[in-house]
Amino acid sequence: MQDFMLIYKGGDPEWMQNTSQEEMAVSMERWGQWLAALEAKEQLTSGGSPLEYSGKRVAQTGVVTDIAAVEFKELVSGYSIIKAENWDEAIAIAKDCPVFAHSGIEIEVRAIAVCPNSTS
Repeated sequence: MQDFMLIYKGGDPEWMQNTSQEEMAVSMERWGQWLAALEAKEQLTSGGSPLEYSGKRVAQTGVVTDIAAVEFKELVSGYSIIKAENWDEAIAIAKDCPVFAHSGIEIEVRAIAVCPNSTS
């Protein structure tokens, strides 16, 4: 099995502030069920966490800019790390993610590179 990162992009940056406790509970239940199913199949490396929409970008030159000005659809809103046999399985897992209950979301699926051990 290989590790893949699911990178959640887009969504409503004010969802947490504008969501009722009941809606939040339903959402958290969906996430809990999805993560538990992955864990039962030994396909969950890390459930990850939601991220705030604002942040800073640090360039190699040392210049720091605010990333909140970027279009919301491009902002990373969270992540999870899963295990899958191949790309097809990783994509199938992503397609079943409860994040799609919200509008304006897409998931970027990235294979996590396996670096050879360094002996130096």
